[in-house]
Amino acid sequence: MNFKRTSITFAYLAAFAFLVSCNNSSNNNSDNTTPKRAGVKADRQLIIKELGKLKAILASKDKNKIAGVFNFPLSDSIQIYTDSEAFQKERQLNEDKVSRKLFLKYFQEISNDIQIEQVKELFKNINITGLLQKDTLEYKNLIITEPCYSFYGIEIKNDRVTLSVGSGSNEDYKSEVAEDEIPENSSEFCESVIWWIFKFENGKLQLVNINGAG
Repeated sequence: MNFKRTSITFAYLAAFAFLVSCNNSSNNNSDNTTPKRAGVKADRQLIIKELGKLKAILASKDKNKIAGVFNFPLSDSIQIYTDSEAFQKERQLNEDKVSRKLFLKYFQEISNDIQIEQVKELFKNINITGLLQKDTLEYKNLIITEPCYSFYGIEIKNDRVTLSVGSGSNEDYKSEVAEDEIPENSSEFCESVIWWIFKFENGKLQLVNINGAG
């Protein structure tokens, strides 16, 4: 995660990480109230269908299909930072806009920054059909021998669907570094999060924001 993302506070990150840590790593689904109204359930079914389409698109590894998830030129709410000087130069020449052509040309760099591989892992670790009963589904992959752990989450709130992927510090990990050095499980190394936020409208999911911290 690029450290230039500063609009989301670390307090939010810490709060989210704490929320995830409260769930069992083998089945980290929250106990939110089951949607009761028929209209809400119908919407949930459509949301699940749309998330299934997104899962398939990302799994395809086809950059042209993946580009279809975005509206071009990308709005400022889709935050992209890469170390590619060539990308930055071309973006500036394009009035600081990311066109479809630019997206496809620098797909690998952009994919790394917005963590497409991690979002694919989210779908591998979370059964989206659970959204019929719950507003929030979460999973934490904590390995006791690793200083950091990965977490994934999906939350539905009104017309917003948020996918969250990130990492946190394994507090039980025994660091091998000297006492005067930064521990391997330090938040400086471990803690990061990125959010893909969609708006559910007219039966479709529209990506409106990508942001993160860490």
